[in-house]
Amino acid sequence: MPAPQRVTRAALTAAARAIAEDEGIDAVTISAVATAVGVRPPSLYKHVDHRHDLLRLIADDAARELDEDVAALAGSATDPAAKLTAIARAFRAFSARSPRASSLLFSGAALGAGPQSEGMIALTRTLLSAVQATTPADPLPAARTLTAWAHGFCTMEQAGAFQLGGDVDEAFEFGLTTLVGALTARG
Repeated sequence: MPAPQRVTRAALTAAARAIAEDEGIDAVTISAVATAVGVRPPSLYKHVDHRHDLLRLIADDAARELDEDVAALAGSATDPAAKLTAIARAFRAFSARSPRASSLLFSGAALGAGPQSEGMIALTRTLLSAVQATTPADPLPAARTLTAWAHGFCTMEQAGAFQLGGDVDEAFEFGLTTLVGALTARG
């Protein structure tokens, strides 16, 4: 009889994320992920307690990936407005390539999560650091505003909610320019 296959956290995360992106969040189940990593469903309970843990793995992986994108783009920008613009554009690009994972980024409470994951902590630090040049005294409100606007816009875009015609790219840039102008003027 062959030895049971070892399952790593990285393999679980990759399998859960692939299922989410290919088939939807509802398709991420213990059984589906077990099948994807080549084990029987009871074997996954050594790694996760329930389905929400799989969704948290996806969210944390998404936050880690977005943090890397934001850090790379915002880090190369020289002025505060360019940093804020880079952050929003990184968020939009990430949302376009991983729409289902991005939908879980801010679902901690819905997933019954305790403290923030390592990925979200890193992403939050990167955002605050990038926004600090805009509002050095307290960057948190500016970071929250930019994140909420970008997440809202991208969520609507991925859901196909912009049905009134016009150019969605133009609308994104208009909103971004308006928001960045307001945030930098406050700083």
